[in-house]
Parts: sequence; structure tokens; C-alpha cells
Amino acid sequence: MKFNQLIASVCFLICSVFTAAKIQAQEGRSGRSAKPISYGAGRSGVLFDVAVYYGQSQASADPAVGNEWKSTSSIYDIKLGYVNPDGYYGGAQYSTYTQSNAATLSTTANDTQSGGGAAVGVGYLASNGFSLRSYYRFNETFGDYKDGAGFQVDGGFSVNMTSNFFVGFSVSHRQVTFKENRLISGFDYWTKKETYPFLTLGFLIK
Repeated sequence: MKFNQLIASVCFLICSVFTAAKIQAQEGRSGRSAKPISYGAGRSGVLFDVAVYYGQSQASADPAVGNEWKSTSSIYDIKLGYVNPDGYYGGAQYSTYTQSNAATLSTTANDTQSGGGAAVGVGYLASNGFSLRSYYRFNETFGDYKDGAGFQVDGGFSVNMTSNFFVGFSVSHRQVTFKENRLISGFDYWTKKETYPFLTLGFLIK
């Protein structure tokens, strides 16, 4: 992720935390009971949330001629599930993944890989804003690779902006093993391991 994008994301999250804290403080002074800082224990309903990652890297492949490589990646995790009053979560997820590589002085070296897959999982959302969810991923594809399956673990923190809308961040580790490749005969398997930071937005439908 670019440095300026990282700074903007951090500032956004800090502003969100202070806004939520200010609302809670005002409610406390007015005599009303403050809302919990996040969804989880004590609340229940259908939870819809989206996690977004975008990153870009750049490197010089041949400084003598000024050739540069640029790589961009974007991931979207769309989740739908149910959280019970004790904070336990069960749900499903659909993910899309796109990775583009480009050389500034070459067009033949440019390529884009895309893919995605589905997942089912369980987790726990605490009333203090922290959450932990794990998923079993299946029917995964990536470029010429297919028939992938594996797991994903998400740990994060979120705060309420309104009574049913929250923002936050999470760190996701995912590991998927692909058993087929469209272009390689006799392909055995390939395991893809990744860890990404995500911005999250979500709604709780009571």
C-alpha cells in the first residue's frame, strides 16, 4: 500500500474512533446510556460487512535503462452472517482478487491475474470492538490455477459510527492449495500463503 494511502487510512480510523468516543461521552452527560463501542456480545442480528485491500509496489529491474516494475493488488471480501447475543458468529464469504504486474519499458511482460472463491466460517465479536473469525475457503481460482481450498483467519477491531453501522480494520491471513492448472499437464499442487491489512465497513440488521 502506498505511504500516502496508509496515512489517509490511519487518519480515517483515528477520526472514526474519536467521533464514536465523542458521541458516547455526549450520551453519558445527557443521562442516556452509552451505546456499546462495537457490535458483538450484547447485540444480535444479521451482519453484512465488506473488507477492502489495495496495495501497490514498485521496483527498478534495470537501473541502467530506467526500466521499472509496478505491481498492484486489490482484494474484496464480502461477508454475510449472523451474530447471536453472546457474540458468536456464523456466516459465509465471497472474495475477489486481482493482481496486475507491468514494466514501464515493456508491453509483453505485462499481465493481470484474477480470481476468487467462497468460504464459510465461525467467529466471536467482543463488545469491546475486537473480533476473531476463521473461514474454510473452497472453489478457489487464481489465474490459471483452480480447484483451490484452504483456510483464512481474520482478527480486527471496529467502532460504531451509528447504531447499526461500523468501521474498522483487520489483518487477514489466508492459505490456499490449488490442485489444478489449466496450462500445466501433470500439475501436482501449489500453496499460496498471504497476509493483508484490510479496511472494513459493516451493517448490523436487527
